Amino acid sequence: MGVRSTNRMGEHNGRKTVGLDGDTLGRKRTGDESYLASLMRAIGRVDGENDYVVYVRDAESVQPTFPELSHFRFRAVKPSSIWLRFPFSFPVVLRRDPVDLLHVQYFVPPASKSPVVLTVHDISFAVHPGFFTRKDRLLLGTLVPWSLRRADRIITDAEFTKGEMVRTYGLDPTQIEVIPLAADPRYRPLDREHCRRVVAERHDTGGGFMLYVGTLQPRKNVATLIRAYSMFRKQTRLPHKLVIVGKAKYKFDSVFDAIRDSGYEDDIVFSGFVDDADLPVYYNAADVFVFPSRYEGFGLPPLEAMACGTPVIASNASCIPEVVGDAAVLVDPDDVSGFAGAMASVLGDPSVAVEMRDKGAARAGSFSWDRTARETIDVYRDVLRERNGR
Repeated sequence: MGVRSTNRMGEHNGRKTVGLDGDTLGRKRTGDESYLASLMRAIGRVDGENDYVVYVRDAESVQPTFPELSHFRFRAVKPSSIWLRFPFSFPVVLRRDPVDLLHVQYFVPPASKSPVVLTVHDISFAVHPGFFTRKDRLLLGTLVPWSLRRADRIITDAEFTKGEMVRTYGLDPTQIEVIPLAADPRYRPLDREHCRRVVAERHDTGGGFMLYVGTLQPRKNVATLIRAYSMFRKQTRLPHKLVIVGKAKYKFDSVFDAIRDSGYEDDIVFSGFVDDADLPVYYNAADVFVFPSRYEGFGLPPLEAMACGTPVIASNASCIPEVVGDAAVLVDPDDVSGFAGAMASVLGDPSVAVEMRDKGAARAGSFSWDRTARETIDVYRDVLRERNGR
């Protein structure tokens, strides 16, 4: 993301043009893409004083998905390969169309003359390298530490992640701003029976189901979810299926091994990637949402489920307790029987589910994308003020 002023950089009282690095938009990049899209929409609601330019791979396909953003324009930056776009073409575009401030996720383009705000959602590649492929470890492990030190200010989503950054890289904590995320406004209670019919027609879930949303990769701990589901089915007479929403990313063989060993292969449904516009239907249709992840930078899916009125069972790892508070049932990520017992408790007692829906809705309501946008804009102003003062 970047900021280009319609007057000179030193003048902070005029209309400015804010540019966003939209490389993730339209690429099914799950969390990174959801963050940027929600932030853009919120900025569109709270900031009528500035204009915005978004640097994307394909402006013609991305721009129509944001019709409400009248003061945003989209500019294509090619080629699509990150190995060429990041070090070469994006810097060329920024030199030709200078910005007052650049805001990006994870990677700072080289030779940027503008002050830089960098959003890094997590550093799991550094603290849990075994979760990643060699290629991703090389890319993230090389560029992200350099980018963290290059940035004028860093934004992250949780105090947990800020602490990880300080401990791992020795960063100055005063240079890291914690700005929590939120469930997008489209995640809200809908007609539950209608949603159940829609999902049942797609996946034959008429007897009810539990839901997981996220990619298949080691840190998401989906194999433990499968084993817990198998134990739950063996210990109860409840017929619920398990619906897994998300695409297979890498190192997911253990998930399919667990399915083969579960004894309930026919009752485990893989939907693949589901568009954000359809996700509220799945959340509203589910009887419970289960999120066993070992490591998150924030963990939006539990908050999205809560906003839709769905009870949540989640792991007690990383920042997840910070996000869900006391509104979810928390389980150690390695405790298969603990997850199975939590499933049985929530699905076997309607009063428990009702209490969790109420607490979850209140918890989700305590977060706001509009507040996230305002606090992000405050960081822009602070960085520009500090750079101008120097």
